[in-house]
Amino acid sequence: MGEPLIVYGTDASYYTGKLEAYLRAKGIAYRLEPFGEANMRRCAEHTGVVQVPQVECPDGTWLVDTTLILEHYERIQPAPAIRPSVASVRFVSELLEDFADEWLWRPAMHYRWSFPENARLMSAWLAEHVAERRAPEFLKRRYWRRRQLGTFVTGDGVSDATRKVVEGAYLGTLAALEPILQRRPYVLGDRPTAADFGFFASLFRHFACDPVPGRVMRTRSPGVHEWVARVWNGSPERTACGAMPERLPDDLGPLFEIVAAEYLPYLEANAKAFAAGDARTRYSIRGVAFDEPTKPYRVWCRDRLQRALTALPASERALVDEAVGAPEALPSLAVPSPRPAENVVETLPITPSAGRRTPVDSWWRPTR
Repeated sequence: MGEPLIVYGTDASYYTGKLEAYLRAKGIAYRLEPFGEANMRRCAEHTGVVQVPQVECPDGTWLVDTTLILEHYERIQPAPAIRPSVASVRFVSELLEDFADEWLWRPAMHYRWSFPENARLMSAWLAEHVAERRAPEFLKRRYWRRRQLGTFVTGDGVSDATRKVVEGAYLGTLAALEPILQRRPYVLGDRPTAADFGFFASLFRHFACDPVPGRVMRTRSPGVHEWVARVWNGSPERTACGAMPERLPDDLGPLFEIVAAEYLPYLEANAKAFAAGDARTRYSIRGVAFDEPTKPYRVWCRDRLQRALTALPASERALVDEAVGAPEALPSLAVPSPRPAENVVETLPITPSAGRRTPVDSWWRPTR
């Protein structure tokens, strides 16, 4: 075994947990290096993106964006594979990963920072672990609480009017996953796929580990709670012992209902706002109006899904249409975005070079 990867992230991070679980399932050695202002600047110099996690490889190349990192390792180290070979199953795995990655982000941040019990805990954690700025502890806690709440909760469309829908995304996901994970070990079958690692991002480090949503999960969805431990306990041997799913399960309807009613309409509204040059995206979900920043990154996510959907053979597309069961959802997704988002992440791995563009944040907006 060669030198381990260096993963810049934290043991309280949404996407760091997703990446760690995948690396453990594949048997890829890594060392977690806690992020700080200095190493985040260094990462951004190489990748052009200010976010966690980021990966420094032993050969000096870099990796960024967990979805792309998983795809990279499925190409160069396919065994044990997590990518289904059947096109319809592969697309559904990718769709669910994207939904879980992006739509569950807001309720994860809301539960972490809107509830005082969670906010006290996590602001103290950040004050202790991100220690480069010298200030009294209480001021650092106050800074982190205000920053996270203002950026990722109230600044991302959570209000008294939208709170019920935001929390409903978590509660509805638990309700949809619980019967599935009572029947089988993973979302699509006997082996983890990208869908599992996508859901794991929020369901581990935020929903299972933070006090308030953790109690909800243990009470309402013990099967999901057990699955969280199962995914974290992954290994190449456990991954390989399960058969890769070759057909779409017939019990995904409640999950697809959330995807079709909430996530895909949001992606379309965000893409239209981006094309129009609007800084804000305004849309309605379940009769509730949302107003949030327009995110180029999620246009790119939609573009990827659109290309994958339209590339399906007709027979496989029919299977996906039947499984999703929402007459308007997939035809709308099949229409290209009016203005595709520029891909700011180079093909992985990224080789070090000087003079990169102005760094972007995790939503691919310029940081200055």
